[in-house]
Amino acid sequence: MISLINFLNKRSWVLYLAVFLLAGCAQPLLEQEKPEPLTLRGLDVAWQGPQMARLGSLRCTIRTSGGGGGVSYEFRTQKGGIETVERSGEESTWIWSPKEPGIYKVRATATDDAGISVDSGWSSEYRFDPPVDAGSLYAVLPVDNITAAKAPLKEIHQALIAALSEKGFHLLAHDVLDEFMEKNRVRYTGGVNQEIAQKLKDEHGVDAVFITSLETWQDEIPPRVSLITRVDLSGEWPEILWIDSVGLTGDDAPGLLGIGRIKSTEQLLAKALGSLIDSLQLYLEGGYPSYRFASDRQEMTMVNSANRTADFFGPKVERRHQPHFTYRAPDFDPAGFYAVAVVPFLNINTRKYAGDVVALHLVKQLCRYENLRVVEPGLVRQTLLNYRMIMEAGPSLASSDILASENILAADLVLSGKVFDYQGARGMSKVDFSVQAFDGKKREVIWTSRSYATGDEGVYFFDVGRVPSAHGLTTRMSKAVVGMLEE
Repeated sequence: MISLINFLNKRSWVLYLAVFLLAGCAQPLLEQEKPEPLTLRGLDVAWQGPQMARLGSLRCTIRTSGGGGGVSYEFRTQKGGIETVERSGEESTWIWSPKEPGIYKVRATATDDAGISVDSGWSSEYRFDPPVDAGSLYAVLPVDNITAAKAPLKEIHQALIAALSEKGFHLLAHDVLDEFMEKNRVRYTGGVNQEIAQKLKDEHGVDAVFITSLETWQDEIPPRVSLITRVDLSGEWPEILWIDSVGLTGDDAPGLLGIGRIKSTEQLLAKALGSLIDSLQLYLEGGYPSYRFASDRQEMTMVNSANRTADFFGPKVERRHQPHFTYRAPDFDPAGFYAVAVVPFLNINTRKYAGDVVALHLVKQLCRYENLRVVEPGLVRQTLLNYRMIMEAGPSLASSDILASENILAADLVLSGKVFDYQGARGMSKVDFSVQAFDGKKREVIWTSRSYATGDEGVYFFDVGRVPSAHGLTTRMSKAVVGMLEE
């Protein structure tokens, strides 16, 4: 009995000793398990590729140590004093290629699960130049006629080439381009696909392609001229670098006793081409305005490095030019980054090519926003032809799935619509169209609207506010639609 008691006492002593030793060892272990506070080690920013928008990029890596649990990262850029959140997530490295030229700064923050954040502060400035300049080699495609009437296309094409040459642009010889188009059986000149863009680059060293669509042409007094022109980057994946349009009539500014009235289409065409080339040169100088999402104000703001007014992208939109009906999905983020494919609109009892005209106007307005990358319409057209998609009632789920496929166009949004009326060749202008935006990945409609207006709506005295051309009316209405979608 005594031996048993002594044995238990010994066991208790051993047990107490073990507990004491373990407790002593556990204290430093607990202290070691306590994480170090989140600490910033630095932000590394390095150039990749040429220092040009779309072609070059910045590789940004934020280095940290410590931190409790997982760490999330956020990257921001600043351009023209406007700060924008570009990316957030668990990746500490971000490769960024800006859509538009300009001078940018980069900033990164890291936040751990405990809510502790560290900030790198703004980096030094990085200048991205336009991917082309006046000395680059351009191919000027023949003018695409979407007027639904006869027009002197060759003369307009020659006038465009002459105007560009006078401004010092380096152009692919006309006979060389003709031979190339005949060899490759190029018939459609309203856009460019991958194959043609790549061959122009490989075979002739073309850097960019001029694509011009003639929207309106009227020789009768008063004359009317409307053009939509864009410049696409050539190569493996053609991208829209710049797009603008102009619509003029001889009666735009008649002045006192009609002294300012223009009666010659040639004079009107020269004025229109001059306006377009001035716009392009502003882009090549890196001063072309665009819209960026300002994080602090939660709104789209114009980056106005060229001291341009807020109505640079066309006249001010009046209330009568706003859509009469709109719907936007509540979970749609207008500040998100999207690739947008615009499908030619359907004509509903209106003039030929009206659907193409309205679609191009929307392409122009969408390209103004830095968070949107608009797919070249020629790529959209070629995809529809390749898959033999004829959309008599608008895009279907099947067609949207194809356009949104990562292996095809990778379009986040598919924009389509219908044109019910488009009048502007004679008499008072009138435009009526609907727009629908489809989220290709979620397979749901995120926007729909209906717009209709006439040029004399709301005009009562001395024609103040009158819009004489369908081009001017469509410009205002499409600007209003995209503005409401994005803002």
